[in-house]
Amino acid sequence: MSEIVSAIVPVFLIAGLAYLASRRLPLDVKTLSSLNLYLFIPALVFSSLSKRELQWGLFARIAVASVLMLLAMTALLSVVARLRRIEPGRRSAFLLTLFPNLGNFGLPVCLFAFGQDGLAIAVVVMVCGSFLQNSVGIYYAQRTHHAAAKALGRVFLFPMIYAFILALACQRTGWRLPLAFERAVDITAGAAIPVQIIILGVQLARTRLDTSADLFLAAAIRLCGGPILAAVLVVLLGFDTLAAKVYITQMAGPVAVGMTAYAVQFDVAPRFLASIVAWTFLLSLITVSTVLLLLGLAPL
Repeated sequence: MSEIVSAIVPVFLIAGLAYLASRRLPLDVKTLSSLNLYLFIPALVFSSLSKRELQWGLFARIAVASVLMLLAMTALLSVVARLRRIEPGRRSAFLLTLFPNLGNFGLPVCLFAFGQDGLAIAVVVMVCGSFLQNSVGIYYAQRTHHAAAKALGRVFLFPMIYAFILALACQRTGWRLPLAFERAVDITAGAAIPVQIIILGVQLARTRLDTSADLFLAAAIRLCGGPILAAVLVVLLGFDTLAAKVYITQMAGPVAVGMTAYAVQFDVAPRFLASIVAWTFLLSLITVSTVLLLLGLAPL
C-alpha cells in the first residue's frame, strides 16, 4: 500500500501547491504549456527512448492497442450519449472524454510506480496517444461546426513526433549526441514532469466545478471503463507484464487537460468539459490507487 501512496500522492501534492500558488501568483499557464509542448516534452521523449532499446513488437502492440481503445471508447460513449439524448454540442464534449491524461498525470504516476523502465514505456504510450488526440480529438471537437480535413496535418506541427523519430534513429544506428548536448537534453527533460503537474494544478484553480448526471457518467466511463478495456486489450495483444501494467495505468487516468483547450477553441461545451477534467482528476486519487492495487495483487 505504501508503494501505491508514494506513486499517487506526490502528483496531488505538487498539483495542490500549484493550485495554491496560482491563487496568489500571476502564473501564465499558456507560457508554461508552450514550453512544455515545444521544449520539455520533446526532450523527455528523446532522453527516455534514445538510450533504451525499444522493442518494435511492443511499439506495434501499443499503437494497435491505442487505436482499438479509441474505437471501443468512441462506441461506448456514442451509445451512452444517444441513450441519454445528449444534444450535439455537448455530445462532442462527451466524446472528448475518451482521451486520458497521458502526460501531466500518466507519466509521473508511471515513473513513481514502475521506475525509469516503466517511464520509457509510458512515453511511447503518450506519443501514440498524442498522435490520436491531436488528430481524431480535433475532428471530434470540430465536427459539430465543420469538417476537420486538416486535423491530421496539425499533428506534424509538434516537435515531440520528430524527437520520437530521432530517438528511434539513435537506437538503430547507435549514434549519441555529443556529451554537452546530451547533458543539456537530460536537464531539460527533467523539467517536463514537474512542469506538467504544475500546469494541471493551475488549470484546476481556474475551473468552476459543475455537477450533473451526464458529467459523472462520462467521468465513470473514463476512470472505470478505460482500465477495464485496457486490461482486455493487453491480454489479447500479448503485452509483457511491465508493459501491460503501464498501459492499464495510463488508460486509467483522468481526462486529458488539452481537451479543455479544444472545447474553448471550438466552442464545444467548454465549462462542461472543464468540469469533467477537474472531477476525473480529483476522483482518480481513488480509482487509480485501486487500479495500482489490483495490478500489484494480480500480476498479468
